[in-house]
Amino acid sequence: MSEPKTTYSDDPSAEFLATAGLLTMLGTVVSGVIALVSLGAGHAMSAAILGTVAMLSFALSLVLFSIDSKRSEGGALPFPSWLRTEPDTAVEIA
Repeated sequence: MSEPKTTYSDDPSAEFLATAGLLTMLGTVVSGVIALVSLGAGHAMSAAILGTVAMLSFALSLVLFSIDSKRSEGGALPFPSWLRTEPDTAVEIA
């Protein structure tokens, strides 16, 4: 049996995009929750500002994730070899 070949590298820009996407998603959740609490407390202006921040950070996280996914297209699949549909790995199972 041969080891599956992967083309992963420690590319700093890929790590940055993924981490920034996760952090902006975390910011989305936090500002969304605080906006809801502010709205419940009767502070409509701060709720509107935080709701806008939540929407903008959600859009930014989608952009970062889409850029990251386009950069990794065409690479090797991260799945175990027995999940791939290539003919040479089907022989390994049998």
